[in-house]
Amino acid sequence: MKPRLLLLLGVGVLASSACSQGGAPASNEGAPPTQARSAVAAEPKEAGAKLKFKDGDDRERFSLKPKDDGAKLVDGEDRELARYKWKGGELKVSGPDDAVLAYVTGGPDVFQVKDGAHGAVRYTFAREGSGWKLTDAQGAVLNTVASEDGGASVRGASGAEALRVKVRDGKLSLRDPSGKTMLATKTPVSPEAAACLGFDSLDLPLRMALLFRLQNPAGAASP
Repeated sequence: MKPRLLLLLGVGVLASSACSQGGAPASNEGAPPTQARSAVAAEPKEAGAKLKFKDGDDRERFSLKPKDDGAKLVDGEDRELARYKWKGGELKVSGPDDAVLAYVTGGPDVFQVKDGAHGAVRYTFAREGSGWKLTDAQGAVLNTVASEDGGASVRGASGAEALRVKVRDGKLSLRDPSGKTMLATKTPVSPEAAACLGFDSLDLPLRMALLFRLQNPAGAASP
């Protein structure tokens, strides 16, 4: 009887040990997914994709960096050139020193660039037919934009073509009348918005303000 009793006790100990060892991995298996979910939840959310423009020699010229309340314009060396901030239905354009340069108001078919100090209208950018027209404070036409073959064409006050926007293989390029690439980007942007970079009458911060405004039609609803 004793040998049999010892044998039964031994089997019971082994079974108990096996159950305790088999239960441990079950509790550990759930840990990694929980940790992974925590890591994903902790990842910061970006305001949007950086819009980077390079020249024909593949050198970065400037970029538009989206922010929660607007965007920031920097040059190829990441030096700040301008700041864009939503103020209700207006887009405030400021310099690196925070001095107000202008306000872009209106939309979606008529935008006005107003003086930062007095609020006087400096430029009006309005839809005309299937394209757009840029006029100065006196109503003189400065530039027109026409949709063309999936891209756009920018013409000056004389009616001569100043710039052509081409989209091919996921790349948007701005070319002069001879076909030379002046600027290019692989970040998605509408040809009509990119055409604003061809407005020589406007400083770069104002051109980019119009581009940003056309590219973000819902922006006026932002606080």
